[in-house]
Amino acid sequence: MENTNKFKLVLMSVFGFFIILGLLSFATFRSNNSANSQVNVSIWGIVDKSIFDNFISKYQQDKNVELKLTYTQKSISTIDGDLVEAIATGKEPDVILVPQEIMKRYLDKVSLITSIPQRTFLDTYVQEAQLYVQPGGMFAVPFFVDPMVMYWNKDIFSSAAIANPPKTWSEFPLLVNKLSTIDRNGNITQSAASFGEYTNVNNVKALLSTLIIQAGSPIVTIDGSSGSFTSNLYDKSTNDVLIPAVSAMTFFTDYSNPKKSVYSWNRSLPSSKNFFLSGNLATYFGFASEAADLANKNPNLNFDVTMVPQTLNATTKTTFGELYGFAFLKSSPNNTDAFDLVSVLTGPDAVSEFLQFYGAAPARNDLIAAGTLDPQKTIFYNSALIAKGWVDPNMDTTNTIFQSMVDDITTGNLDVNSSVQKADTELRTALQ
Repeated sequence: MENTNKFKLVLMSVFGFFIILGLLSFATFRSNNSANSQVNVSIWGIVDKSIFDNFISKYQQDKNVELKLTYTQKSISTIDGDLVEAIATGKEPDVILVPQEIMKRYLDKVSLITSIPQRTFLDTYVQEAQLYVQPGGMFAVPFFVDPMVMYWNKDIFSSAAIANPPKTWSEFPLLVNKLSTIDRNGNITQSAASFGEYTNVNNVKALLSTLIIQAGSPIVTIDGSSGSFTSNLYDKSTNDVLIPAVSAMTFFTDYSNPKKSVYSWNRSLPSSKNFFLSGNLATYFGFASEAADLANKNPNLNFDVTMVPQTLNATTKTTFGELYGFAFLKSSPNNTDAFDLVSVLTGPDAVSEFLQFYGAAPARNDLIAAGTLDPQKTIFYNSALIAKGWVDPNMDTTNTIFQSMVDDITTGNLDVNSSVQKADTELRTALQ
């Protein structure tokens, strides 16, 4: 019996050693290959160039290494055309750093990652990284998550004798009477929440995505065997009385309806971000990366951040998040060097360094589990754990679809059910 126990102990130690070795080979700096590589890796991304360059400079200084790369910042609205032109002329980058939303448009242009075991991939990264899993490999190596959070004006809340921000959406109707103000002429001078319109609500598609996903619809699903995409906006397969997206859209648009008791927003108001910065909006729904900008634009604004409210009695918490990852172009002759470099950039040390310059959250579970002493970043980290997203066929097209879905309801052109059904049909067409 004693010999058997010793054998089991040795066997477990061996397995443990190889598991750790596998993770280290994937997520840490490959000094022999990367440091001595003579190939300069070209990266295109939509992260601000000054932020990325400062991060690289600081990391190289701290680690006493040289990373051979060139980073070019691109606009989310022009990167498609620029990439097509670059590929046609043979001047394409080796790697692109983009959010998961535009993944579908690049599936035929990137080399799927097969060198990382899927189990290791799923264990290493947050749950939203599952979007990258495709038949035949992974689309990209996750870098960071920019989750949707709720900023709240502490002065407005405290003036109304409310100590804490709402944790559920069911609390919002109660807040309207306490936090919203309408003058004699019917003008909204202070609002509890910027719900109900599209053109003057910042991050409105992300906010609607949060509400729809929380209600029970993933918006877009991916067939695991074929890799095809389909819309689930108007999904009748659930057991709910209301279709999830119909329920979410009803809640959202009621706040811009003067006939409803929760009326507290209309299209004549400034953008929700500017209204929040001016101290007249109690809650603002934005991304983690906006925190520094809000503080810089109004240093006197007394605000804090908390996680996005959830549905009442929700068993699974979630918020929308933009997941950024490094994908490798098929046409690049430098995939080996590019993968070595990205292994460095997505390792725990580099990601921690990057987040000193960019206000978001790590995509790595180990960094989130390690935690942070910064109370603001704690919210970002916890939100990243529950973040979900969907694959957008074309951001301009879906922006039009979502705007029409809202406008059809608020103008009375269609009822909520018909509006969602129409949007579902349009999204299915866009995904083909």
